Amino acid sequence: MKILIITDSLGLPRDFPEKLNYNETWVYLLSNHFEVHQLSFGGATIDVLFSQLGYLKLFNPDLVFIQSGIVDCTPRALSKFENKLINRFSILKWLFNKLLKKDILFKLRKYRNLKYTLPFIFSGYVNKFNAEFKNKLFWIEIIPPTDFYENKIPGIKKNVIYFNELISNVVGNNFVSTNDFSTDELMSDHIHLNTQGNFKLFERIKTIVVNHENHS
Repeated sequence: MKILIITDSLGLPRDFPEKLNYNETWVYLLSNHFEVHQLSFGGATIDVLFSQLGYLKLFNPDLVFIQSGIVDCTPRALSKFENKLINRFSILKWLFNKLLKKDILFKLRKYRNLKYTLPFIFSGYVNKFNAEFKNKLFWIEIIPPTDFYENKIPGIKKNVIYFNELISNVVGNNFVSTNDFSTDELMSDHIHLNTQGNFKLFERIKTIVVNHENHS
């Protein structure tokens, strides 16, 4: 059974805000049971992941699991273009860091509610992935934000619900639920899964794979 896994940073080990070793990631745990090919890119929007499809489909996977969407839908103070522009010129970067304090950025994020990927564009990429892999494709739900995370980033709950609906409308029963994950299974940033969360997701994915094997 060959499995292709495509994720943003949620499939990777990390040092911050807590330590997660590679052998504790759900991807690694799954690789102990099946042949796994992984593409994980921290901070990647869905278009970045899709840009590698030409290579990834040549793996000829039996099943594909995608974990993507939180980067795309998170409310932002600045657009992707504005961020690129600021980071390109040192004087703009200096002015930005000098003038825009955290409280101002918080207000900008709240009232501008910009997204790196517009909903209709995101849905289009989900459809493209689904058309390529069809019934082989499973999409892992964007983890529903906690109240703490909503207070930190106003509007994130609404955005996540909407983007999850976009995904579910495309993949149907191949939507892997994460709405029962608790704060005990998240890191202190309330985004990334901790060791417990990774193990729980591994068990969920393993069950799907085994059921697929038994019915194929």
